Amino acid sequence: MSPYPCRHVLFASVAVLAATACDQPSLEPQTPDVVIRDSAGIEIVENHAPVWGAGDFWTVAPEPEFSLGGYDTAPGPARDSSHLIWNISAAAPLSDGKIVMLAPMADRKVLVFEPSGAFSASFGRRGRGPGELSYPLHLRVLPGDTIVVWDYMSGPIYHYDPAGSLLKESRIDVRALSEATRSAEVYPGESMHQPLPDGSFLLDRRLVNWKPPTRAGEIYRRPTEWVRIDSDYAMHSFGWWEAEEELAMRDPFDPNWVPFATNSSAVAGGDPLSVYVTNGDRYEVHQFTPDGVLRRIIRRTVDPAPISDEQLGEWVERMESLNPDKNWTAWERVFGTVERRNHASITSMFVDSEGYLWIPDPASWIRETSEWNVFDPAGRWLGNVDLGYYPYWIAEDLILGGRSDRDIGVLTISGFRLDRRGRFGERSPN
Repeated sequence: MSPYPCRHVLFASVAVLAATACDQPSLEPQTPDVVIRDSAGIEIVENHAPVWGAGDFWTVAPEPEFSLGGYDTAPGPARDSSHLIWNISAAAPLSDGKIVMLAPMADRKVLVFEPSGAFSASFGRRGRGPGELSYPLHLRVLPGDTIVVWDYMSGPIYHYDPAGSLLKESRIDVRALSEATRSAEVYPGESMHQPLPDGSFLLDRRLVNWKPPTRAGEIYRRPTEWVRIDSDYAMHSFGWWEAEEELAMRDPFDPNWVPFATNSSAVAGGDPLSVYVTNGDRYEVHQFTPDGVLRRIIRRTVDPAPISDEQLGEWVERMESLNPDKNWTAWERVFGTVERRNHASITSMFVDSEGYLWIPDPASWIRETSEWNVFDPAGRWLGNVDLGYYPYWIAEDLILGGRSDRDIGVLTISGFRLDRRGRFGERSPN
């Protein structure tokens, strides 16, 4: 496996979960697989085993319907370089089958491809003029194929049509946002964490006077608060959590990265909307209403996955190659005093278009697979789906995933059919 800093992307071959000829099982949990109890009005869902067996759960097609980018190794005339893609942060389908992607790094643009792999259009180049992008962070496709892009630092929000024509420009009210989120003790993050369909967005806040530890070799996590800002700029809090692990160093200019760092994360989705927050250090997710009311706590019984010497060596080698100007001798000396660690229990979360929560299986680090645990909106662990690509988009019957060439970074974005009906052709109930 090839770990990447700050992005928990799991790479493996796509596998199909084979269906069996037994009857479709009931979604009602069978004790002791799933235990649901109430605590002071908060539902606690303890998942000890999936509700469905592997052979009865959703299946993913073994071959992609289409693949975009990557190198064309087929015989015949070679395609030009316009089809090559790097550093894609978001991808989503249009109604006619085209795929729209956001390239936020050097290109700073939106790319549109035909399902055939042919390059269709690009727009939103780097700049500060109308429709131009400084550092685009988020992309969403609205009904009617309106492509919306959110820029960095609460910057412009652009609405484009699929050909790249600028339809509308709007902005976040920075003054109203500051009044809602800033105080003498707390300051907001520089940019929104996730835009939501109703125009609200998730944001993080941090303490003004909090100081990290000064003893070299100590791993620390900064307190962080997850909040939602609604269309009236009212703030709804989901409580205080812990940000990404960092390593205290003697020299503040030395690298302070922690291999496979544990981090808090927040995602939102579903109808009605739910906000999911985790601290990442244990397999536990808190599910909130949009207004910040804790609805349920979702847990899964799982053993920690140890970080192997090989994984640690690959991480260090990659980070040294990406940051040759850093004092890695000092980092290795300080990190050598840290006790042996495990992988985070939760490295990322994803809510699909149907409101199901997807979480990478912690055992994937050991098995070197890319299995994802799937939970229904009521917090029950239904089963696992094995993906070979990092998911950018999961719809009712389509998964868009990306896989990067580890040597040169060229991406391949592929579309796989997802069958939620299982063996018997009936869609799984919520």
